[in-house]
Amino acid sequence: MDGSIILRVEDQAFKVHRTLLSRHSRFFSETDPSTAVTVEGGSDLMALDSCLLLDQSRSVRAKDVEVLLEHIYHDVPLLSEVKFPRLAAALRVTSPQQLDFPQIHALTRKQLNSIIPSEYSPAFIPDDPEEALALATEYEFPSMRKALYYHFVTSPGSQFDASSGLLQSPEDSSPLSAPETGAATHSRPLSPNHTKLCAHLMERLIDYFTPMLFTPPATPHMACTDVFADAWMPLVIQPAIEDDGVYKPLETLERIKNIDWAKSGLCQACVKEKAEEWSEEQLNIWTMMDTWLGLATNTVVASI
Repeated sequence: MDGSIILRVEDQAFKVHRTLLSRHSRFFSETDPSTAVTVEGGSDLMALDSCLLLDQSRSVRAKDVEVLLEHIYHDVPLLSEVKFPRLAAALRVTSPQQLDFPQIHALTRKQLNSIIPSEYSPAFIPDDPEEALALATEYEFPSMRKALYYHFVTSPGSQFDASSGLLQSPEDSSPLSAPETGAATHSRPLSPNHTKLCAHLMERLIDYFTPMLFTPPATPHMACTDVFADAWMPLVIQPAIEDDGVYKPLETLERIKNIDWAKSGLCQACVKEKAEEWSEEQLNIWTMMDTWLGLATNTVVASI
């Protein structure tokens, strides 16, 4: 007998080998399939002949089980997986709070860490950033949390206030909406704690970056300093005002770096010097966000 059973999760049924699951999962190895298992809070797993019904209290999702079984049966191994939604599914379902597959859980954590950029990368932001932030918080991925907090703060239409949390624009009826065409819409509000952290981050970004943004930089050459004095308003300040660049320092600094300053009259030595200074400021801001958000990461910022 191969030990096959029917595992029912939500409205789906999976035919699996119990011996295989028990070999990898503490949950299944400690469960007697012939009787209902009573744990604190009620029945964790109910047995009905060869059909196992997972109790809803474990919050196991059928789609997550599907990802897990694809790995166990070698259809789609997680070791080569690079898609965040699938890794997130595997992380949830293999956790001690759900089906408790410790080795697969550790493998998933390692693989997920490998795809989280060591610098801010807008391309990394998952399709469902709210769920990703909840997962990054629950399973302690500080680098992902920092990228997501920055994403929420800098999303079009987002407004935060340190005292009251998320503020809606007058024309908006939903939190964290993105009115611009083609921009992603955040479908549900953040938790109060995440909202406060976003508000705090926005406040710190504005406090730190405003003096830098509204002050033309000095250079070793008077002629180059004059170039900045004349061009800073039309080339830097005005575009930043138009697109809320005051709380998007990484993007704004990248745009400043990409301006053809030589065409405006800056010497090559000053162009090079200032580009290096602005890159260093991007790194400083990204690093200081760890302190502002109370995180512990080892990340750097790269060009956006």
